[in-house]
Amino acid sequence: MSITYPRTDILTAVGFSPPFAFEPMQRQEQSRVALGKTFVKDLGPALWTATYTTEELINDAVVDYQAMLASLDGAIGTFEAWDIRRPWPRLYRTGAAANGTIASVNSNNKALALVGLNAGQVVSRGDYLSFDYGGKRALHQAMETATANGSGAAPQFEVRPYIRAGWSAGAVVNLKAPRGVFALVPGSVQPTQTRGAFGRVTFQVVEALS
Repeated sequence: MSITYPRTDILTAVGFSPPFAFEPMQRQEQSRVALGKTFVKDLGPALWTATYTTEELINDAVVDYQAMLASLDGAIGTFEAWDIRRPWPRLYRTGAAANGTIASVNSNNKALALVGLNAGQVVSRGDYLSFDYGGKRALHQAMETATANGSGAAPQFEVRPYIRAGWSAGAVVNLKAPRGVFALVPGSVQPTQTRGAFGRVTFQVVEALS
């Protein structure tokens, strides 16, 4: 049986332990002139990065999980990943939220409006959302709270990273279980022995846009 990518089981095969790290990596350059003023050149929207450490596993399970990670061939194979601190909307942990669709995107590429939500559904600040565009996957985080009206339409609210070109109105937005597509940071997989026949695996990932 062939392995297909992005793999969907990398973060479900085992449990994970804190500390967790899931942060946007800004792609920027800085330069400073003689008078001390700093100029920032933005090279594109930020990419999500994360560090995961598994729960303590028996050695056989450690080896099994390392084999799963090895199937990614370093940074070549991709897999679905998310912020395991908030894998679902803050107010809808039981799955009661509805997914929506994109109604519009602000000309500043920082805000979008959704339709197709439940009446009164809330997108809380810090919630994640994802949608596919042009064969790629966008993963964004809400920067402010928005509430849908009685018709299930939520007004524009800001997200980060900025929304990349290629989105389309009507695209389905996953709010219930948002997922991004990631690749391993080469050389970051680090197995450690914790006690006797037990160990953990730590690895770093970065959002993959292709």
